[in-house]
Amino acid sequence: MATDARPLEIQQIQALLKTQFNGAIFGVGKNPVDVERNFLSKALAAYFLMVRAGASKADAVAATIDGGNDHGIDSVYISPSGIFWLVQSKYIHEGKGEPILGDASKFKDGVKDFAAGKFERFNVALEAKLPAIRAVMKNAYAIHFALVYTGTSLNDDRIQMFSDLENALNEVQPGRARFVRYGLYDFHASLASKRAEKSITAEVEIRNYGLIHRPARAIYGVMRVGDLAALYIEHGHALVRENIRRYRGSSSVNTEITKTLLEAPEHFVYFNNGVTLLCEKITAVGATDADRKLGRFQLEGVSIINGAQTAGTVAQQPLSHYEAHPADVLVTFIQSSGDPADFGDRVTAYRNNQNAVQVQDFIALDDNQENWRRTLKASGVTYIYKPSAQDPHAAERIFTAQEAVNYLACASKDGKNWAQLLNLVMSGSPLLWEQKRNLQGESVASVDESVYGRLFVSSLTARRLWRTTQIGRLVRELVEADAEVLPPEQGALQKAAVFLIVHLVFARLFSLCDGITVMLTGAERATISREADKIRAAMAQAYGKENWGGAEPLAVFADLSNLRRLKGQVMATLAAPAA
Repeated sequence: MATDARPLEIQQIQALLKTQFNGAIFGVGKNPVDVERNFLSKALAAYFLMVRAGASKADAVAATIDGGNDHGIDSVYISPSGIFWLVQSKYIHEGKGEPILGDASKFKDGVKDFAAGKFERFNVALEAKLPAIRAVMKNAYAIHFALVYTGTSLNDDRIQMFSDLENALNEVQPGRARFVRYGLYDFHASLASKRAEKSITAEVEIRNYGLIHRPARAIYGVMRVGDLAALYIEHGHALVRENIRRYRGSSSVNTEITKTLLEAPEHFVYFNNGVTLLCEKITAVGATDADRKLGRFQLEGVSIINGAQTAGTVAQQPLSHYEAHPADVLVTFIQSSGDPADFGDRVTAYRNNQNAVQVQDFIALDDNQENWRRTLKASGVTYIYKPSAQDPHAAERIFTAQEAVNYLACASKDGKNWAQLLNLVMSGSPLLWEQKRNLQGESVASVDESVYGRLFVSSLTARRLWRTTQIGRLVRELVEADAEVLPPEQGALQKAAVFLIVHLVFARLFSLCDGITVMLTGAERATISREADKIRAAMAQAYGKENWGGAEPLAVFADLSNLRRLKGQVMATLAAPAA
């Protein structure tokens, strides 16, 4: 029997789009396959606008201008707050890859012409929207141009192209334009989020089970792998507790899981660690077997807290496989209701402590990270965003997301919040990785608006990521090495000021982040060194003029007002003509 070997995510999204938009959107094409793909691309744009722009279904459907002379833009939606959402959508049936360069280039040109008001280059579908477009353009407005597709990669050439366009539009009016990349896993995360709004209730069958009654009720036993796969297929990522790793496709561990399932399914129960699920309530249903050979249980508010990779991997095989090749898996169900409020979180933490969940596990859900890693690997640079004990130490061509985030924060051009970002860097705060709130602590509608999203932006290229890290690393090494040979008081000042010095170097030499080469050239390193020396001298001068009331340098630089004052004085000194 033929099976669909595509990723589970693309299968679920395809089903959702058909359910949501059949009868509302109509595809065109030369044959049934083309008609369906065109329908799915249009539906993809509409669903994106509903999820990200807050459009109603009717407005999202009406936003389409797809067709001849659309200039690479498939949908145009104007939000009530005056944001133009320009969308190019590409439904990629295989669930991998990226839009071709020609389509991406066409989209870039279309956005550029739209921003310039060259509407005569577009089709009649856009012409019907012109009165509304021109009315909004008379006032303050923004343009968010989104590449929306069901693939999992985007090469640096595409990202650089959109980054250059974003920068060019923002030179005219800062903050006006933003590039948004929305791929397969973004769609699936939004789908899982919607599912998670409702508590999951499931009925399961386990064999040879045991019971624990206190301090919390728990049941452990053997479950058919096919039943676990069916449960995951039905609910997807929504079944996985949000504060642990979700299934992320192929990896060495998941490959071994699949190998066992295919080659020795009878050994799976011995080779696999099993799955742990947390439940709000566990209720026995059906007949009662006093010997506990077989039991059926209803699980209310159920979520996987350990074993997400197992559940996601077994779900990649068709259920018919398990009918022909049965396999078992160890499971544990733990009831959390009636226990302390943090019981569920503690169970999650301890059940995962053999392979501790770090903050980088959350960024592994951002497929931009994997794109940057692959792109840099092709240039001989190792970028690590999923840490492990076997990771190599930082070296000339090796760096981590943990290191990079500090320098991205230092390089931020956010005129309002730069000092707060710098303070987070200096204190080593995990808030730099926050994906649900902004710097003011307010909940945000999308990751792009979060602290993390403002640093690891969609327009960030792999080259800029690495060059930014190289610049920050070079300045920090210069400052810290010099601090060791300076008198103690001066050395303490240099160490405390190191990230402000890094920030000021970026403020003066930001263009170097987008240099042509992957590695900094010798001339660029010399320029950075000279600039760092000038900044350090100006910093020492500005610091010495102030009365800090005996406070230690670390305490001085922990105060946001002091950071702003010192930056202002240093920049003024550097701008002054030489005597």
